[in-house]
Amino acid sequence: MTIERDLIQRLAKELDLYRQMARNDCISTHPFADEARAYLAQPEPKGPTVMEIIALADEIETEGLGQVDLVRRALTRWGK
Repeated sequence: MTIERDLIQRLAKELDLYRQMARNDCISTHPFADEARAYLAQPEPKGPTVMEIIALADEIETEGLGQVDLVRRALTRWGK
């Protein structure tokens, strides 16, 4: 689990705790915590494979574009 996902999980638990203390109800959950857990239930996105990166580099080279274009297109295609 990444640091970010661990942080989201800890924050969700803390939200639940505060809601339970405020309501004197040991089983209620906070709606934002439920939303966070739904997000965490999704699989983490995977980065591109080496072959996908090579294919993209070939595509950029064929189009006569440069390294900046390669990076921009990679970010558009795979994010982050």
